[in-house]
Amino acid sequence: MSEERMKILDMLSQGIITASEANELLKSLDEKKIEVNGKTMTEGQYLKSAAAKFLYIEAKSHDGDNVNVTIPLSLIKAAVKMGNVQGIIDKTLSGSSFANEAIDIDLILQCIESGTTGNIVSMDSKEGDSVRIYIE
Repeated sequence: MSEERMKILDMLSQGIITASEANELLKSLDEKKIEVNGKTMTEGQYLKSAAAKFLYIEAKSHDGDNVNVTIPLSLIKAAVKMGNVQGIIDKTLSGSSFANEAIDIDLILQCIESGTTGNIVSMDSKEGDSVRIYIE
């Protein structure tokens, strides 16, 4: 979420502006042009396209640990801005050491930033462990 949107929502929560005024300001931001990966689009189009995508993590260990996680990309992007991506991943995986060891957060962030979709990681070990990470 952009800094401008946060300011508008903050002014609304403080009662500085009305809901109607906030709506008008947010509409004007939706029409604001931005460049993403070399493409020009409105901020509203970008937010809608980013909100529709999810990061999926599926991990199974030979010890019986099974993890299936779905995280909206918009949540991950917000966590990046706050500097707390590892915290989001740790809480989402509920302390599964197997899944945590198999996940390369830097690789995931690079794929998110570049707009990659599809498989990021697909791994099977001879012990029967498997990890699949993908964006759709």
